[in-house]
Amino acid sequence: MNHVKAFALKGIMTLALLSIVMGLGFRLSAESIALTAVLYGAISYGIGDMAFLHKTNNLLTTAVDLALTFVLVFSVVIWFEGLNAGIAASSAFISALMMAVGEYFFHLYIKRNELGSVKQNSV
Repeated sequence: MNHVKAFALKGIMTLALLSIVMGLGFRLSAESIALTAVLYGAISYGIGDMAFLHKTNNLLTTAVDLALTFVLVFSVVIWFEGLNAGIAASSAFISALMMAVGEYFFHLYIKRNELGSVKQNSV
């Protein structure tokens, strides 16, 4: 049940932040926002939050999330919206920065609630 709550929290955070930047800021389609949020949530929760976070630290995992967000947003904007690289890079950069801030605090939540590999690796 804790994973369901954490995944839902991450999904809401991701969708909200991407909607603000991609939707309101760059007027991108709801389909692109939803696709990015689903891809990001699936990749980053399973690999980043449940495995990588517990083998490294919060700062490094947040940096990986920043890079993942940039690549995903850039790719979706180029492939599905058909916009130029300048707009794609701008929306990806701002989205990545906002997601990194959100992810930093989400990682604290993951560690505080001992989700994932924390129980086996706790000191």
